Amino acid sequence: MFSILPIKFNTSLISKSSSQRFYQQFIMPNIHRVSSIYLSNVFIIDLILSSFQNIIIFTQLKTLIIDNINFESLKNFLEHLTSLSKLSFLMINSFDKNCDKSIVYYQIFRLPTLKFCILSLYDNDGSDPLPIAVDNFSSIEYLVIKNRVSLNELIVLLSYVPQLRRLSINCQYYFYNEQNENFSIVLDHLTHISIKLQDITFDHVEPFIMRFFKHLQVLHISTNNDNEYLNAKRWKAVILSYMPQLRIFDIQHKNFSFNHGINKITCQTLMNQFNTSFWTERKWFFTHQYNGFEHSSCSIFYSIQPYRRKFYTLSSRPNQCNCPIHIEHRLNSVRHVHIEKKSTMSNCSMYFPNATELTISDNLYNSGALIECPISRIIPLSQLTKIIIDYDVVRTSDIIKILHGAHNCYTLILNSLLTDELDLLSLSCSKTNQFMFNRNNIRNLIVKSWCTFEQVQLLVCLCPRLQHLTVSILQDDFRSAIKYLLRNNDNTRQLFSLNIKSSGDIWIEKLMNIILEERQLNEVSVEVIGYFQCYLWW
Repeated sequence: MFSILPIKFNTSLISKSSSQRFYQQFIMPNIHRVSSIYLSNVFIIDLILSSFQNIIIFTQLKTLIIDNINFESLKNFLEHLTSLSKLSFLMINSFDKNCDKSIVYYQIFRLPTLKFCILSLYDNDGSDPLPIAVDNFSSIEYLVIKNRVSLNELIVLLSYVPQLRRLSINCQYYFYNEQNENFSIVLDHLTHISIKLQDITFDHVEPFIMRFFKHLQVLHISTNNDNEYLNAKRWKAVILSYMPQLRIFDIQHKNFSFNHGINKITCQTLMNQFNTSFWTERKWFFTHQYNGFEHSSCSIFYSIQPYRRKFYTLSSRPNQCNCPIHIEHRLNSVRHVHIEKKSTMSNCSMYFPNATELTISDNLYNSGALIECPISRIIPLSQLTKIIIDYDVVRTSDIIKILHGAHNCYTLILNSLLTDELDLLSLSCSKTNQFMFNRNNIRNLIVKSWCTFEQVQLLVCLCPRLQHLTVSILQDDFRSAIKYLLRNNDNTRQLFSLNIKSSGDIWIEKLMNIILEERQLNEVSVEVIGYFQCYLWW
């Protein structure tokens, strides 16, 4: 029976041994039904995007997501995407240091039917500047750029997207370019902006607001350091003059200083400025908290009721101003919680019912003993799909305690791994702990520090369902680790993808000889990047 129901194709879940069969027996007979493709495997990316013919056969493709692609491959396939007449959503992640962002931008703006575009490119400042658009305009209506751009670069980008409705951008610096002042850009449809400004003053931002925000209805803005952003009278004048249709004003301003100049008096003065009828009638409410450290402080002024951000940081010793309204304790918008200091946990009254990602930057445990830091009190652990343990000394006992209850966590990222004095391998693989390990659902594990062969064994024991492993291995243990990971044992049975860095040179001939000791060469695809990194897929 001929079906027209759409198919979504996710290559991150496919091993090499099953990919060819899946492609030939399922994808090719249903090529007319493929509406969405997610490519995250460098080998499948090269396979599918290697020829013009492979691209144009996906005639019904509407959504394309590409992760971990090098610049040359990206540039080549973007040349041919113009043939896909139904492609409306494009997401690209490329961290290739050689990526020329201007070339990527220009090629994307040539795609005739694109409506949604999300980009995260390597922050390479060596790219030639993109020229101002003259007659090559894009159909893009929703644009998200996660890599940094300058404020002037943003102005040029906007010249290509006259149909733009929503924009999310990260601006990290400013330089003056007189050329950008001498051409007009009309953005009559731009109603929503989320903009993060790093070290850009209000004086530089205000002309940008005057120029492009006249139809704006929703503004999410993050700023830092320049305290002019805390000038309520100036904001009122700017909003009334240049953003008359604004419904939502969501601001977060951080200020770092090496003294303790912020006190409750100055804090309350600030809050009083934002508590006049102009703000309250629009139901725009704010709070201010400051975190005092030994020789410095960090103050944060931000919008509340509701808190609209997807990210929330629990910092050290927060001090809150007396606010005219109650602070929210149930933050429904937050998807990512960052525990920066464990001292905030004991009296934390916040609850994040929809959080799916957790970052921990401070050890919640002392010498292996659990402190009273019940993570489950602030986050439903069973909802977590990604956990990042980001402090310097991560012990196996820490991992076990943090993962307890997070049975649906798919991705685990470790900043380091410290071997305890005890025999951790036998401890972790004992019958007592094995039941808990078997319940965890870790498929993707990333370890940023250098690991020994014994630590690699420990990691796969902790994560028996592991499919993708990214790890840095000391040169003396490189051979043993590769052989062990390629071997089909109980703890590596589901593993089919490796991204490995070595502390010494990786020679392709030696690597092939190591692979031959455990597998047939045609079973394993290999790509060596530079001198110290390689990808393996089988």
